[in-house]
Amino acid sequence: MQHRLWLLCLFILAGCAAATVPPSPESSPLPSASPTIVVTTPTNSLPTAVPTLTPTVAAASPVATAVPPTPTTIAQPDVVVPAYPAEIMFLRNGSLVALDPASGQERVLASGVRDWAVDASGRQIAIANDQGISIVDRASGVVRSVVNNRTAYGLSWTSDGLSFAYAAASEAPVLPFDWERWSRWCAAATVYIVDLPSATERTIGPGCDPVFASDGRRLAYATPPTMQPAFLPFPGQTNAIQLVNRAGANAWNPATADGSPDQGYLVYAPAWSPDARELAYQRFLGYQALVDINLTMIADSSAGGGEPVLAGAGWHRPPAFAPDGERVAIIEYNFSDARGFTGYDIWKLYLVELRGERTEFLPGGDLTLRGQLIARIPRIVAAAWSPDGSSLAVLAPAAWNPTADANNPLYANEGMGEIWQLLPQGTPQRRLTTAVDYASSLVWAPADLVTAQTASGTIRFPADWELLPLAQESDLMATANGRFIGRRTVADASLLSAAGWAQTVADWVTVVDAESPYQLPDGSQLIAFSGQRSDGSAIAGVVRLTSTAIIVSFAPQAEWPDYRASGIALVVAAR
Repeated sequence: MQHRLWLLCLFILAGCAAATVPPSPESSPLPSASPTIVVTTPTNSLPTAVPTLTPTVAAASPVATAVPPTPTTIAQPDVVVPAYPAEIMFLRNGSLVALDPASGQERVLASGVRDWAVDASGRQIAIANDQGISIVDRASGVVRSVVNNRTAYGLSWTSDGLSFAYAAASEAPVLPFDWERWSRWCAAATVYIVDLPSATERTIGPGCDPVFASDGRRLAYATPPTMQPAFLPFPGQTNAIQLVNRAGANAWNPATADGSPDQGYLVYAPAWSPDARELAYQRFLGYQALVDINLTMIADSSAGGGEPVLAGAGWHRPPAFAPDGERVAIIEYNFSDARGFTGYDIWKLYLVELRGERTEFLPGGDLTLRGQLIARIPRIVAAAWSPDGSSLAVLAPAAWNPTADANNPLYANEGMGEIWQLLPQGTPQRRLTTAVDYASSLVWAPADLVTAQTASGTIRFPADWELLPLAQESDLMATANGRFIGRRTVADASLLSAAGWAQTVADWVTVVDAESPYQLPDGSQLIAFSGQRSDGSAIAGVVRLTSTAIIVSFAPQAEWPDYRASGIALVVAAR
């Protein structure tokens, strides 16, 4: 029994010893090591396990965060808004007045004006008066005299605005022109060209009615009559329409008159189509069956000759092409009216759409005419197309009634008239202003351009265009509807050449073909070209090379011929 109790006590003591947990060993720090957890096992019949250390991981050295480069800020151009809208210009008591047809506001630009012409950009006005010819800045009104002591009439600008032509004689012309008045003026007049940058003038030759083509390289004018028929008290027969280049050379005659029934007595009043491919002019046949017959002709400007588009009476003003070249407005002045009418009653406006053909009867038989007559409006003395061709401004008598009977002499006076706005088909819309000089010319001048300028240069462009954001400080660009003006400053002179310019603007246009450079009076070079935009569309345009910049203007290839004058004006307006 005691033996059993001893065994029981022995087992209890052994169990108590197994339940005892020994104290954890004292932690010792390890160099360069993270704190280590020691795992222990009970000290029963098994030996104590050796502690295992966790591998030491060195702390990573801090890495500097990359600082992004500060973006280069390209200063965007300063923009100057247009100073004036599109305006209709006319004479009132001999003063040149500009009318804003939208607001009705008027401003006087100059006094004592005989004749004037606005350049293609709309920024300069050449004005002829008794003292000579002056240039008026349309925005500032600043006037500078360029020709002194000349009695001038018949002004025409080159599309670049660097030169203009005029005719001058010892005595002023008597206006409005008829057969005798025009013949006496043209027989006494001489044609000149003035280059503004060099302030030089050159004589082209005897004649009158000078007018530049839209390319600025060709000038058409009427040579003086050289024959005096026995029945006339003035030289009123035999002359030509002559074409010369800008230097006055390479003359040839696309039209002549010799007094014969077919050629008539005189050719006069040339006018270029907007694309310069055609040249319109007037051919005076003279008296036939109680009326003086006049034919308005249109000829290929490279071939001459031509075909009639209108058979009218009396003397005619220069034909006025619409901006798209598809219509022509013609003013008839029937100075020898067989009915004895006078004043506004012997004037008439014809509108011809240049498609197809028609036949009219003349005393000599039927005559085939080019185009369709879409309007015949009596008592209209002058006409001018709006810059976009959407309207026509005309000069009518005071208190004009568009529906009044044309066969009654209701407006026989030669007093002041009023300007009306017509649709392009000839439908009267509204009266714009009154108190306009009898037989005054009309000019519908374009609105001012937006100016964008940086430290490196300037471009100008129409107000409805978009100025593109600058990607580099050397560039200025604007665009609208496939039309483009861009200026790039170039430091490498070798790139400012006929051989190098195209690669310098390859991001703007791929040049497929380019003409030889043409030097302008300011020393810069003008090059006509054709090519493609980055989207593959075909374009045509011009580039101007100055001593420091390349200036490019282009438009869709189909539009460029009619747009050319404006496109050239933009590259020259850039600085």
